[in-house]
Amino acid sequence: MKLAELLPAESKGVVLGGNLDREIAALRYDSRRVAMNDVFFAWRGAHLDGHQFIPEVCDRGAAAIVLEDASLMGRLGPTYIAVPDARRALARMAATYYGRPDRKLQTIGITGTNGKTTTAYLTKQLLESAGSTVGLIGTVQYEIGQRILPAKRTTPEGSDLHELLAMMVSAQCKSLVMEVSSHALAQGRVLPIEYNVGVFTNLTQDHLDYHGTMENYFEAKKLLFQNLDRSRSSGVAVLYADDSYSERISRSLSKAVRQIRYSVEREDVEIFGRNLTYSARGITGEVIILGKSYPLHLPLLGSFNASNAFAAVGAALAAGVDAEAIVAKLATVHSAPGRLECFASKDGVTAVVDYAHTDDAVSKVLQVLRPLCHGRLIIVVGCGGNRDVSKRPKMARAAVALADEAIFTADNPRDESIEKILDDMVAGVGAATNYSRLPDRREAIARALALAQPGDIICVAGKGHESTQEIAGKFTPFDDRLAVKEFLARRTVS
Repeated sequence: MKLAELLPAESKGVVLGGNLDREIAALRYDSRRVAMNDVFFAWRGAHLDGHQFIPEVCDRGAAAIVLEDASLMGRLGPTYIAVPDARRALARMAATYYGRPDRKLQTIGITGTNGKTTTAYLTKQLLESAGSTVGLIGTVQYEIGQRILPAKRTTPEGSDLHELLAMMVSAQCKSLVMEVSSHALAQGRVLPIEYNVGVFTNLTQDHLDYHGTMENYFEAKKLLFQNLDRSRSSGVAVLYADDSYSERISRSLSKAVRQIRYSVEREDVEIFGRNLTYSARGITGEVIILGKSYPLHLPLLGSFNASNAFAAVGAALAAGVDAEAIVAKLATVHSAPGRLECFASKDGVTAVVDYAHTDDAVSKVLQVLRPLCHGRLIIVVGCGGNRDVSKRPKMARAAVALADEAIFTADNPRDESIEKILDDMVAGVGAATNYSRLPDRREAIARALALAQPGDIICVAGKGHESTQEIAGKFTPFDDRLAVKEFLARRTVS
């Protein structure tokens, strides 16, 4: 594709100099990957300024450089294009470069603090039950037909995202289910996708290290639903009626946007549960869809998974799947890896690995497990480094309030002192004494499972599906699920 063909995708771009009649090989935002005839996009990030790599990409033979600061142009040779926001320009130009694959897929975007991953997995299964080939982009992995790729981030950078979408089109996918993070929305990484369906799961405190305030966080999430409000082919909003932020989203939308609300507490909505019973085997009762009642058999644990399932029901319904087919499939769905994933020893100890990494998520997972526990409920939990400090004492407070015993340990400390993170957690427990601190995560899991007696439940929270631990800039192989399996296997039947 010629550079001149890409430029209209970024209408605010100004050509500072150079030839537009260039054949483009690839679009790059990582200077280390730039090769001959690539386009490099330079923007100021949180830690690095991409403009500083302009001399390097000139040496690598870049055909063009899209930049935000015209005063930082490098030597003559590449074509220079100035834009207000190079990250957004990358997303728009990548969509054009890959032939607008987003327009060839039915797109379902899922956003919220908790539940995105499980809702995405459930939605994908419901769509597949109707015979659709579905692509998935999310926190755990990217799925392209039968091909599975590891996920580098929940929502990829614009060029990576549209490349994945193009691969899905080539793999004959008809639909796309994707988790859409607040960061991606705020940074314009998902431009210029026009979602057919937008799903809101909930909003609780998280990512304030980036957004600053809850209001900013909410406004970023709301962008997904503003995207649905189009004069041409408006989309469908699927909203969690039990969360107050849903009402604000609902009020902001025009009548052109169809709204499907779901609830586990209310009955004045389009999708809700009735006579729900929760057990270690799952959830039973009724689900009412658009006024009609269906028997519900859901092999997932807890009320928040009922909520996730109803969100997926709404998404599938909005995508055109028949209600009867949806309900039939709910009986055989599986959750996402590392989301309330259960393991058991031969002597009756249960361990549950979950991604809970906010105080709300910790509270909910412990509330789910408490009625299923016939002994003590023990939680192993930590907080990430270089992230929102204010949620650390809140997570610890939730842990000691709802578990019989809490072990505070490392999560992904990154560049922070583990002891400092643990101090921040302990500051939130007040006079509680039902906790200990053990910086080494593997040792903490081992201790919890060694202390456990038959009938106890051990919740290992925070990392879920993750297969590495980030400490001081290094990623070391570590998987909570593997550690749990190892230490459960070491138990002997008394």
